[in-house]
Amino acid sequence: MVYRRGDIVLVNFNPQKQKEEVAKVRPAIIVSDTALNEVLDLVSVVALTTNLIDDAGILRVRISKRESLEKNSDAMIEQLRSLSKGRIGERIASVTDDEMDKISDGIKAMLAL
Repeated sequence: MVYRRGDIVLVNFNPQKQKEEVAKVRPAIIVSDTALNEVLDLVSVVALTTNLIDDAGILRVRISKRESLEKNSDAMIEQLRSLSKGRIGERIASVTDDEMDKISDGIKAMLAL
């Protein structure tokens, strides 16, 4: 499988270690560089939720339903996580360049880059 930046994939976030962490199998956006994903055993993702929050600021980016993403979702920038490729399932959609730019801006703000 090719792990492309901007792809929306199904991810198994179980087991959940703390209640603040996302759990279950859910969509997530690959945010790590495609070329690095070819050589590393880990992939960085931002989890999606259907618990939508309007005007949530820079830590949420709305992703409209498309392809096999069945519901409108929010990308939860605060749920940035690197995980094993073994947790990643099928590709279900991809984000637009504009959405990826907003996600990147959120990650930069969260990490004070």
